Amino acid sequence: MSGISWGGYGTNNRVIPIGSVEDEDNTDMKLNEDRYEVFVNGDFAGQKTLRNQSDSVTDVDDFLRKEGLTSFTTNLDGDHYQIEAENDEGAKIKAALEVYFQNR
Repeated sequence: MSGISWGGYGTNNRVIPIGSVEDEDNTDMKLNEDRYEVFVNGDFAGQKTLRNQSDSVTDVDDFLRKEGLTSFTTNLDGDHYQIEAENDEGAKIKAALEVYFQNR
């Protein structure tokens, strides 16, 4: 049957697709927001959303260091960002991140 098309429109067995064409070579463009769940010593602290290309999950580290909190290690496991710290430092990190995530 001539003139039938799937997923587009057209005639004479030619189909013009409806939608967008993805440029596989253009990997610099951010298409979606990335989201990471942040944990401090295993406890959920909040979500870090990367809204543009210059954002990074390690922005959390930079914020904590600016707050004078430096005794911690981090590990990225999929979309979980784990922060490990000594107990007293962990409580301070959780409090600082509560403010950080409310302001983002």
